[in-house]
Amino acid sequence: MEHSLNHYQDPVYEAALQRHGLDTFEAWWTRDIAWFEAPNQRRGGWSGVGKLVLPQENLPALTLFVKKQQNHGRRTLCHPFAGEPTFRREYHRLQSLAKAGIPAPKVLMYAESPQAGNQRAILVTENLHGFVDLEQLLPSMLNQPQHARRQLLRAVARQIRRFHDLGWVHRALYPKHIFVRPDDVAPDVALIDLEKARQSLGAWRRARFDLAALHRHTAELSDRDRLYFLKHYLYGETYTRPLGWCDRQLLKWITKRSKR
Repeated sequence: MEHSLNHYQDPVYEAALQRHGLDTFEAWWTRDIAWFEAPNQRRGGWSGVGKLVLPQENLPALTLFVKKQQNHGRRTLCHPFAGEPTFRREYHRLQSLAKAGIPAPKVLMYAESPQAGNQRAILVTENLHGFVDLEQLLPSMLNQPQHARRQLLRAVARQIRRFHDLGWVHRALYPKHIFVRPDDVAPDVALIDLEKARQSLGAWRRARFDLAALHRHTAELSDRDRLYFLKHYLYGETYTRPLGWCDRQLLKWITKRSKR
């Protein structure tokens, strides 16, 4: 891709994107997209996400989420002044999850391009077909029979545990960032919005931070459902065992932190 840095493009989609004139950074940058909301103005720059639907001949339309940002970075030891673009961080995390076999939005393109001293970045991902975010599912889920409700809780708990076992903490684990594709046997679960995610030492630290955020935003769930979720997160197939002393302390910390 011309005049771009840290460029990645999925070769499977290259021809389709070229047919729509999306073969350069500037073509993506100037392309009108339907913003979900006005771009955020913070960190000395701006960042926004929108939706783009590209028709395809004899194939379903390609539904994309396009993230654009300018001078919107996070300062790190390696990038102490300008900061590292937050979408670069998210791009690397999405690729890591793909390698680990954990469902996540598929990256079609990522690129950066400086302009007149401005740091610009674009991240393009494909729509998660058939998935619905947990925030939308919660109201109907509460009216489901117990076995169906707990099947979903079990799938979410185990996927979050897989994510944590890779050493990641999400740092924004809200229901709207957990996507589920319902299935009568084993629902698929995917995580989105990974720009804040980072590596973190300590399994308890990861659990306490992320599960407290999720606990705080799922107040509709009963205490029994919460306990069922936590035991599947902790023990998997051996979830019927009672909570040990350390895990009871973890539950107390999660509950306490969720009220902050």
